[in-house]
Amino acid sequence: MSEEQKPAFKRSAKTKIAILFLLALPVGITYMNNQFSSSRKIASTEQEAQLDTALASSDLSGSNPTEFQKAFKYQLLKNAKVTDFSDGMRLHLGHFFMSDETGAKISVCHRYPKIELFFSAEGVAVSGDVPRTTVRGSCRVAPDGLHLEGIVVDLPKQQDYQWVWTGIKLYSADKTESLEVSGYEIISVLGSPLNFSE
Repeated sequence: MSEEQKPAFKRSAKTKIAILFLLALPVGITYMNNQFSSSRKIASTEQEAQLDTALASSDLSGSNPTEFQKAFKYQLLKNAKVTDFSDGMRLHLGHFFMSDETGAKISVCHRYPKIELFFSAEGVAVSGDVPRTTVRGSCRVAPDGLHLEGIVVDLPKQQDYQWVWTGIKLYSADKTESLEVSGYEIISVLGSPLNFSE
């Protein structure tokens, strides 16, 4: 090779390397983007899987009547919690799906739009009777689809009573059908009584 040809060869090798680099750059960027986005997708997929599992556990539409009687109580109570807002304390219950008369899957609120919560004053008797009160509310599904919207628990303010949650009753619109949970069943799922003091 002559001396005059060497610089042209060097120039063409540099040009080839630059062209290869420019061709490889989009491939490298795409590869790195896929690596980072797949790690984001994994977290998103895990959250979606947890939501899918929670929604699947709330689907009682395929349960036989005996299974349903046990399962709805657990689903209603398992994540029960009390929150305190400016308009008062709210009791939040779990949401579930069930079958209607035709076997179609419906929300519990569709079939039982009314809820009653029962409370008794703990350790108190008036003329031999334990004071009792009932709080009424509507069954509405919360935006997360896993819970019912909180029911405002407005209890009588009498002599510093300690109110204990002793039952739930969900009613159909005409009050001909209902689902009930007793105080013992509440304690059985929650592990202890749920007390409200004013």
